[in-house]
Amino acid sequence: MMVPDVEESTSPELLREATEYGGWVLPANAEVLLVRREIIRDRKYQIAVETSPADLALMLEQSRFPDVLSHRDPPYLQKTIAGPPLESSPRVERGQEAWFTSSAGKVMIREVTVDVRDENLRVVHIEFRGV
Repeated sequence: MMVPDVEESTSPELLREATEYGGWVLPANAEVLLVRREIIRDRKYQIAVETSPADLALMLEQSRFPDVLSHRDPPYLQKTIAGPPLESSPRVERGQEAWFTSSAGKVMIREVTVDVRDENLRVVHIEFRGV
């Protein structure tokens, strides 16, 4: 049985590693809540950030995330790494991009789950899973 190599922190190094792996651009005003890396056979990164609706739209555009986020009711039962539980959210939206290939040639699935807390706050859960 393989033991996963797991690291969680808000360190700039781990954040840079995760965003480079996933081809992701975070807005300057986003508050990083936590970054998690898990390696078993493939890599999996999770990033939790708080941001505004405008910065969320900019982040998705700059990260070339093509999927439209759609409302999930009841809230998507995803395990999050930071922030309030999705079950307490008034609205949860989710999108997925399968078979994204990074500039380094890594193939992965990119998922975004957005906790729409109120009109000004979005708690965004981003996941990159190698395939």
